[in-house]
Amino acid sequence: MTRHRRALPHDVDFNSCKFLFVRQDRIGDVLISTPLFEVLKKTYPDAVVDVLLSPKNSFVLANDPLVRTRWIYDKGIRSSWKLIQAIRSEHYDFVIDLTDNPSATSTIICLLSGARWTVGLEKENAYAYDVVVPLLSRKDTHIVDRIAQLLVPFGIDPSREQLQVRYILSEQALSFSNRIFKESGMLPGKVIGINISAGHEVRFWGVDNFRKLVRLLREKYPNSSILVLSKPAHRKYGEEIAKGFERVFLSPTTHSFDDFAALIRNVAVLVTPDTSAVHLASAFEIPSVVLYVQSNKDLRIWDPYKSRSEVLIADVDDLRVITPEDVFRATQRLLKLPRRTHPHKSKAVAARL
Repeated sequence: MTRHRRALPHDVDFNSCKFLFVRQDRIGDVLISTPLFEVLKKTYPDAVVDVLLSPKNSFVLANDPLVRTRWIYDKGIRSSWKLIQAIRSEHYDFVIDLTDNPSATSTIICLLSGARWTVGLEKENAYAYDVVVPLLSRKDTHIVDRIAQLLVPFGIDPSREQLQVRYILSEQALSFSNRIFKESGMLPGKVIGINISAGHEVRFWGVDNFRKLVRLLREKYPNSSILVLSKPAHRKYGEEIAKGFERVFLSPTTHSFDDFAALIRNVAVLVTPDTSAVHLASAFEIPSVVLYVQSNKDLRIWDPYKSRSEVLIADVDDLRVITPEDVFRATQRLLKLPRRTHPHKSKAVAARL
């Protein structure tokens, strides 16, 4: 089954249309898609914006008022067919595939959705789209700017918009973070956050490297606090890293992504090897030091979007080639810069260390 390429008529009233965005992959993929939802709703406030997600990332948009419905795709045959039927009953005007890699799931959704038009980037599965948008260089163009081109068919020029990663915290998560900081004696905006966990073990920097970084930071900033964040599976590493240091706190086990995000919101700078944490830092305008593995030089890394950052790249599949001294110097440079905030996001206290 293929779609027949057809241009959009000039008289489409986008403000009265229903849009379904397909973003069923990872947490970071959802975060970097949020600028599109915001710009579309700003331009067409009466349009309906729904998003198809997966159980692994649906929580990212749980508190976002711009999204009406969050469909969950879980790959089971029976549940997938029920989902397709439910989507078809919505009679969407547009289904928009946000992936810049070909995806079997998004292809099936586009072909079976019953939407008036399907929209996607030029790639191997472009036969599933009515409207095909040119794919900008994956080496030279940030992922946010690449997928933002999907707004062009709707009369929106991304280059004229203030694209910004967006994350909305719940009041419960804000209260959780504020309580943890208060009980520990940490002051929001005067804490260095170190996230030790990433999606793959190859991106674990090592206990010794983290401990040396903590020691350098404690010597330089004795009046500051350090918050060590980790996923539950890495908690034992976090305990080893924090052991024996004053004013170095191990984050409590967080039971939701929202709680984890709220902790990041209160730090002055974040050191992390994890891209989802990077995009949260961008959303809150938290300067970040990011440790990356880049074995494929033809693909641009998913660096922080429009936020202050220092990017350290290992060109082999081992982050440990990056030294603690390099990370320390990068953190120093960021701590000398003033913080910026955006009015529509939860603000952190802009204190200097």
